[in-house]
Amino acid sequence: MLELTLASLLNTMSADFCALMETEKDVVKATLIAYSMANKQYGPENVIKIINDASPLEIKSLAVSSVITKCPNKL
Repeated sequence: MLELTLASLLNTMSADFCALMETEKDVVKATLIAYSMANKQYGPENVIKIINDASPLEIKSLAVSSVITKCPNKL
């Protein structure tokens, strides 16, 4: 298995987020469901570690850039 990085986690989550937003879910609900799906895929310990090791600025910038490339009309 490839090492999980913040970028790969957020890319996975943004794809799920965009798909969920297409079903008319709100932003918070889509984000929480996408996070839950990532937990299932990567394991909660891995997801928590990646998030804890990242700076808030790093998380925000990668998350926004990831969503902007996948579904810019949903931001």
